[in-house]
Amino acid sequence: MRPTPRLELLQTLARSADHAMDPHELGTARQTRHSFARQLIRHAHQDGWKVTRRVWDLDEQGCGTAIYSVAMGFHVVELVIFSQVIDESLRTDRVIAQDWDVTSALVDGLFAASDIDDLRRQVTRQEEGRANDRTLIWGRANRSQRFFDYVVECLAEGRQPESENVSDSAYILRSTAFYGNGKWGLRDFEGIDAEHPLATPYRAQMLAAWLLREFSADLAAHCAAQRSSRAVDLDTPWRRFLGLGNATGLGMVPYVIRHPQVLDAWVGLRELPLANALAQAWGSSSAEWSRVCALLERAQKYFVQKKSFSTEPYPSGPELAESLGEVLAWAIEYRDQGTIRESSCSHPAETLHSLAAERGTEVRQIVDSVLVEIDPSMDGDIEALLPCVDRTALDPRMTVGELRELVTKNYGWSAEFDFSQKTETEKFWFYSQNNQEPRRGRRNKDKGLVTEHPVGIAFEAHQLLVALGSCSADLSVGEFVVQHPECWGMAERVQSVSRLPYTEARVNPLSNDFLPLDLQRFQLAVYGMENFNPQSTDWLRVTLFGGAPTCGDIEAGEHVDDWLFLPRPSGVS
Repeated sequence: MRPTPRLELLQTLARSADHAMDPHELGTARQTRHSFARQLIRHAHQDGWKVTRRVWDLDEQGCGTAIYSVAMGFHVVELVIFSQVIDESLRTDRVIAQDWDVTSALVDGLFAASDIDDLRRQVTRQEEGRANDRTLIWGRANRSQRFFDYVVECLAEGRQPESENVSDSAYILRSTAFYGNGKWGLRDFEGIDAEHPLATPYRAQMLAAWLLREFSADLAAHCAAQRSSRAVDLDTPWRRFLGLGNATGLGMVPYVIRHPQVLDAWVGLRELPLANALAQAWGSSSAEWSRVCALLERAQKYFVQKKSFSTEPYPSGPELAESLGEVLAWAIEYRDQGTIRESSCSHPAETLHSLAAERGTEVRQIVDSVLVEIDPSMDGDIEALLPCVDRTALDPRMTVGELRELVTKNYGWSAEFDFSQKTETEKFWFYSQNNQEPRRGRRNKDKGLVTEHPVGIAFEAHQLLVALGSCSADLSVGEFVVQHPECWGMAERVQSVSRLPYTEARVNPLSNDFLPLDLQRFQLAVYGMENFNPQSTDWLRVTLFGGAPTCGDIEAGEHVDDWLFLPRPSGVS
């Protein structure tokens, strides 16, 4: 079930699927050292990647071409960037946008100058363009409406940005997507050689995003220098603090539901390291516990500062910081006295985890991220977990009785939803041709039902169980699906994921009460995003690589793997 013996053992200690797959648990997830962004930065340093700005051909407005080259041992990839300035009215998070300030392509190998014009004609069109199989990722971004000009103005005047004028979730560029895996002719993930440094899932997307974050700071400094001879570069602490903006909508929900093996790996990425951390018996005077205290103190400062954006329906940053103050006090008590709340304990991480849960699930999630941060020995095991067989196959020889047992055992949670109530199936999911992304509609009222996405897993499990109950237990599944073809997909799914614990979120996306934000936030935390700023029940804004090392940091070996919950630059309130 798990790719390494250590993970197999930890799975026996890990929390149950009913706990790990609860929507509130998923919806309060935070980044950890195993999030994709953290993994990328760690490998860039450990493997000695060298980033150079090979081409910089921009005019005074920042329009033109830039190429960032990444030497990874025997491999080279390059991010080719096309920059322009579009009208403010055209800047939008929507997939259907036609123009962007910045478009980019991550290309495998050195990019030939003679191919620039051909690439520009395609990549700048994005949805309408076509790639070749040397290209791994296409991305696009816009200049921040709030902060791009402000940062440029400050630098042009010879000064750094002022903290009171910069949001707690600030960025210079806001990305809208990083596409890969065959779309528009891009190279399929399976077409990346197993020995390639980008052969780990989502590694190429994370690299493209990190380089674009680097470009954003370089672009601001360039535009400032074109305005004034007094201009200065953006200081390194600000380069780290300013992340890459992003936003996500309903499209992430069908993806994670329709790829259960991927979901299992992503939840395992969080649950197995947590099981390892909770099993540790760190002493009160140990270096590990001293690190726990330091990180909790840093996390509290980080969340105190998060005042400039809304987090509803989740707790605000200052609310979280207040509860973290109590948790920090307990951790310091153990460090200084060997007790937590005046009681001795043999496993302080487990005790702190349990006590933090009394202050709220999201508080506990922050504490869990801190506890997981302490042990780097699991990094390789977790990366081995990510590649998975993302396919299903029907076993027609299984009997109806055996399939019924699997459904009852693994999908008993679906009985929590009363499907006799209209509200539990009132919504349906479809792909909007106009918006070019998934949408929700009202059943029997809105158009699009003929293209309904099969995301109602709880309802399908209920229907499958009803159909199985009408058949003989000795009937083969092959014969059963001939009689009930509408059950084929769910029967195949049940069989294919039966040995994996974390494949099904305990949600009903067909219900009026379903909150898409929970699954969206979980996925964004796995990516490594932070500053969750919901705009409605259906979409939210975030930042990626906020606090992350710069390319210069990687080469200098500074600030490489220590940026969990990193507050504003030193001296900035």
